[in-house]
Amino acid sequence: MKLEISIWTHHLNQLIYAYFYFCKSEKIKVNIVRNERLGHSGAILTIENKRIFFDYSDSPEFTDSADLYDYYFKRSLREENRKGNVYPLNFNIPLAYKSHLLVPNLKSDILFHKHSRTEVIRAIDRFSLFTNSSHAVLDVKRYPKKVEDFGGNIIFHTRLWNPNNHADADEKERRKFQNEFRINACRLLKKEYKNASVGLFADQFAAELAPDLLLDAKHSNKNNYFNMLSKINICVADDGLKDTPGWKIGEYLLFGKAVISTPLNIAVDDFKEHVNYEKLSNRNAYQELPEKVEYLLSGKKYLEMGQNNLLWSENYLHPKNYIKRVLSVIEK
Repeated sequence: MKLEISIWTHHLNQLIYAYFYFCKSEKIKVNIVRNERLGHSGAILTIENKRIFFDYSDSPEFTDSADLYDYYFKRSLREENRKGNVYPLNFNIPLAYKSHLLVPNLKSDILFHKHSRTEVIRAIDRFSLFTNSSHAVLDVKRYPKKVEDFGGNIIFHTRLWNPNNHADADEKERRKFQNEFRINACRLLKKEYKNASVGLFADQFAAELAPDLLLDAKHSNKNNYFNMLSKINICVADDGLKDTPGWKIGEYLLFGKAVISTPLNIAVDDFKEHVNYEKLSNRNAYQELPEKVEYLLSGKKYLEMGQNNLLWSENYLHPKNYIKRVLSVIEK
């Protein structure tokens, strides 16, 4: 079994660590090699002469041709493109697994490549001395094993994207709607629920548009955020850039939380409304949030949904089953 990447980027962390987890659990050799012809968000896994392409681009556009491979797994896959040998990668999440043990298994052309530097530093930064996003913080050992009741409290920590920083007219409009939802959702939840932790990551753009919602540095720290998330029951998510889900929803699921989200515009295996998430009617329907929150609070439905998501994430996101799920597809 061989995994090919061009460089080590954050988009590939889920696959790299899942592959490392699988090799260790199955007691097989870790074989990660550099293929300079690959794009930064792509990887190839070879299993018994079958070539499997992994496309982690957050865009619905394909980064390579599915015809060149036996199987093509894609993040941000539109339902209409789910056909033939193309399968969804579901949600992408920047997790880790024993990062300090992975590093010695990487060949020098990957390890010392200038574009791998950030992830290498994060991997060896076991005590978060150099970055607040060290891979030790993201290690799967911190994910809970059971769902607990914290009274139905709510979280929505998010960020804004400046439309003027992108040249494409459609992307500018997309960011405008995205920012409007995030600002209005935070303000509404803050007004309606005393047990809601909401806010925007502080930067100059957010300070100009919504100075009343800025999160302080403590809340922006990833380790602190995970500590807080572990004691939350209901989480709000919305589409990220290019109208596809970002990392946040995957984190919610691995922590076993109930989710309220804007409509999902991608193919996701066995992920169902009212079972795994409550869906707002459209991209900007922030006014519907109280109704969805009250539904989850009634009869403590958030606990049942949280349990559903803990089980779902174990099957589809956690490293212990990530590669096994791929194997189950190619063995059919």
